[in-house]
Amino acid sequence: MTHIRARRKATRGRARATRLSRDFGITDGDYAAVKAEQGGKCAICQKATGATKALAWDHDHACCPAPPTCGKCGRGCLCGPCNQLLGRAGDSPEFFRRAIEYLMDPPARKVLG
Repeated sequence: MTHIRARRKATRGRARATRLSRDFGITDGDYAAVKAEQGGKCAICQKATGATKALAWDHDHACCPAPPTCGKCGRGCLCGPCNQLLGRAGDSPEFFRRAIEYLMDPPARKVLG
């Protein structure tokens, strides 16, 4: 790794640690521990590892709608698409129940046989 790349990587790491602390009330170590608890992958899709783009820190918007948060409402590390999916679903468990029902018993199968 060149000197410039190493410096850029270190700068990104420090900036990320600052954002985690400022916006979510957690340390870089807290983030790493939660990510390790998830097996080093996105908690939902279990595919993304954060190797290319760091996993997002997800928190319960019912507790703290916007950063800075209390630090206690964190839920886990998610890839961008999974984090956006939760946001589009409005964090609604009912949304996901309907999605599961749709996948298990699609309406078209009833109509088209």
